[in-house]
Amino acid sequence: MESEGTILLWWFLFGGTHIGGSSLPVRTWLGRRFGLSVFKGLYSVVAFATFLPLCYVYFNNKHAGLLLFEPGYGLQLATQVLMLLALIVLGQSLATTSPMTTLAEMTGRFRGRARGIQRVTRHPQNFAFALFGFAHLLSNPYAGDWIFFGGFIVYGLLSALHQDSRTLAIGPKEVRQFQSETTVMPFGAILAGKQQLAIKEYSGIALVVSILCFTILRLLHGTLFGGFG
Repeated sequence: MESEGTILLWWFLFGGTHIGGSSLPVRTWLGRRFGLSVFKGLYSVVAFATFLPLCYVYFNNKHAGLLLFEPGYGLQLATQVLMLLALIVLGQSLATTSPMTTLAEMTGRFRGRARGIQRVTRHPQNFAFALFGFAHLLSNPYAGDWIFFGGFIVYGLLSALHQDSRTLAIGPKEVRQFQSETTVMPFGAILAGKQQLAIKEYSGIALVVSILCFTILRLLHGTLFGGFG
């Protein structure tokens, strides 16, 4: 239980400082006092200083704790499919400029409308992190694994909701319009008739790069990360 508790502790430290540090009062005060560039630098340093130890503790205690289930071939295959999807979503999110940029939040100048993967969910990177976590839960059956990978799901959701609350607090009507036209839940806005899939808005280059990254990671996974998913 000691290793599982340490993994959970580092998740609290990373998630707490990441979400707390990006709260509107904190980031506004720091941004005005030190400037946006300094704030972003400090924010990144704190993020690395908490996330890297989290990964270090986990990889030195992989498959720790209670065995919860035996992952069969079907679950391992599902892991691969979901990981490919996660990388595709991540690639599209990086290729599509988000209207909710740091500069827009700090200055109150909101930019753009939903485009491409943002029509599916207004938080595509968070969705990709959650998919990554869920995919690995299926083929990593120990309690320590579930704490580590489950943290990506919890963080992805809480971070998305936190960002929504923060951007709404800024005030411009464009923020409220963007959020009314999109959803956190994947495909929610499309199913509600508020958005279309708009395939032409997706990046073909990002898709190819995502598939290549998946192929390389699949081939090197055992060497880089060891067994299981």
